[in-house]
Amino acid sequence: MSPSSPAGSSSSSSSSLYTNTLLALPDGPIPPSHLDLTSHCVSLLGGYPTFPPLPASAAGKVPEEVRCGVCHKPMPLLAQVYCPPENGENDRTIYVWGCARVKCQKREGSVRAFRASIRNEEYVRDVEEKRAAAEKAAAAEREKARKNPFTISSDSQPNGSALFGTAQPLFGAPSSGSNPFAAPVTSSEAPDLSSLSISSSTPSSSTTLAPPLPAYQPAQYLSTIEEYIPPVEDMEVEEDEDSDDEAIAQNGGLEEAWEKILPKGVDEVFENFVRRLEAADGGSKQVLRYELGGMPLPYSTQSPICKRLFPGAEKPLAKDEELDLASLYNPSSVPPCPQCKSKRTFELQLVPSLISVLKPNAITTTGKPSEDQKETKPLSEEERKKELERLAAGVKGEDKSAAEKEGEMEWGTVLVYGCEKDCVGLVEEWVGVEWETSLM
Repeated sequence: MSPSSPAGSSSSSSSSLYTNTLLALPDGPIPPSHLDLTSHCVSLLGGYPTFPPLPASAAGKVPEEVRCGVCHKPMPLLAQVYCPPENGENDRTIYVWGCARVKCQKREGSVRAFRASIRNEEYVRDVEEKRAAAEKAAAAEREKARKNPFTISSDSQPNGSALFGTAQPLFGAPSSGSNPFAAPVTSSEAPDLSSLSISSSTPSSSTTLAPPLPAYQPAQYLSTIEEYIPPVEDMEVEEDEDSDDEAIAQNGGLEEAWEKILPKGVDEVFENFVRRLEAADGGSKQVLRYELGGMPLPYSTQSPICKRLFPGAEKPLAKDEELDLASLYNPSSVPPCPQCKSKRTFELQLVPSLISVLKPNAITTTGKPSEDQKETKPLSEEERKKELERLAAGVKGEDKSAAEKEGEMEWGTVLVYGCEKDCVGLVEEWVGVEWETSLM
């Protein structure tokens, strides 16, 4: 499939090449005493989750820990994503946990996700003001049409997309610095996490989990960029030093470049997955993709989740036939919200780069980084090629001496579906995991 016609997300315009997907990138460690470490309005990787103050009438209670469904031991947080819906009335935060124990990999229940939604009165007032303004404008147009019915134009009629006026920023409050997920920056400092203890949530306060629970340290900010797929002629694919640049520039040059990166014989869905991640302008470091109500990017036709959500994707393509995932997508098998029984919709997915960021030796139970932790460096082009070959072959990164030992996670992508109506409370949401497997 051509990278200039993205699949896995709706595109706002076929000519703009911008999709509706936001790409989340690691944006540096959060200082140890920063207030952002104890805010549910900040998006982060690793660290400890913070839950909003839940009203007494809300469903669900703040957990003291989130346990793996396989080994039944506490799991470290992978990501906390603050994502209030556009023109919505709630604060909304998604939390994803994953077990790092070797024996739990590729087993159901080792990755879990929760959603916390609480009413935000500021958002409510904003929506009500926009609704009142829209109704006033509509009434004025109706009065104008009554006096002179031949002057009103079809463009003046209100419609669903314009009913509430100009949209709010997708993630709520205006962005702060380079991190549009984050709440406004304050100068206040949070207490040292290593000195905190777990406490129960009350309607008047947030709750941050704390040591001795395991956590990847230090926690890191998430910043976002819009997904932009450059035209084919503008795309650059790095090559080995001995590559024939003139040959690559000739007919099918981009395809030849991709063939040098991708192992031969991989399935079409995995090839599409890699191309989409690699093609995004500035998105090579993406660890998370967000598009509430969009369509996920499947990892492999070999996975049960792909077959469940994209039935028929495993069928071989005919000559010159393009992979059309949008026509195959069918999320009807995703169970409804257990609280309000509304339909669940796709919200976000984790991608393999996250595994390179959250290393096993970064897990501690003290709230502080481990002393033997080494700085993570970006993968070189050669290392990136080897990693793709390893993923395609379904080969484990390392041999572990014991199943209880913590190791690198072995998933290809993690899909999270959340309540479409954003019902208030703390609810466990549906997770679909595509595990690493042989793709050739």
